[in-house]
Amino acid sequence: MNAEPPKPVVTVEADPFIPYVEEADFAPALGEILTPYKKRMGFVPNALKLYAHRPEIAHTLFMLNSKVMRDPSSTLPQLLKRKIAAICCAVNGCAYCTSHSCNMLKRQSSGDPMDAEGWDMDEAELQGIIDGSAEPADEMERVCFAYARAASFDPTDVPQSILDDLKAQLTPAQVMELACVIGFWKFYNTVHDSLHIPIESHLLADTGYVSLARSQV
Repeated sequence: MNAEPPKPVVTVEADPFIPYVEEADFAPALGEILTPYKKRMGFVPNALKLYAHRPEIAHTLFMLNSKVMRDPSSTLPQLLKRKIAAICCAVNGCAYCTSHSCNMLKRQSSGDPMDAEGWDMDEAELQGIIDGSAEPADEMERVCFAYARAASFDPTDVPQSILDDLKAQLTPAQVMELACVIGFWKFYNTVHDSLHIPIESHLLADTGYVSLARSQV
């Protein structure tokens, strides 16, 4: 029997405190990266409609997102990075990014890379990843999860034992890629939380996942 989704912590989509940029008004320079982003997400997130006020920064951030999370040169599996993103966002307490990350992990995959991204994750497995009760797929995943939690909670106090495990399980390139995934989401979470970016109405039901990690820290 599948687990029940956690109760939402946000139940109403709020209004932004500064206006959104309508998609029709996005700077032309954002078009080349907005189209694939929209296809992958299945919609234009509220955060992007705020970043669009500074198209030069938005363009750089969208490209950084792609380089960190899904570049062909990646040394870590994309699913692993998706799991880590969900852990980091939940530990950081960002309901906006947690709802996005968890919804994407649960979303069904069509098998077509041109469709919205999805990973077909079971509810019980997803909750286990967020609250730390799930058995990692292997030793590498265990170490990555431990580092993600520790670095997100307090980057100045990552235990030496975790760093030693990283060195034993990952290549130097993988260690740096992992650290950049965690740092990237810390940045996003800080921006999105501090601006109280409204969570899209169709994702409100997924805000409850953030509460699962808070009780574990």
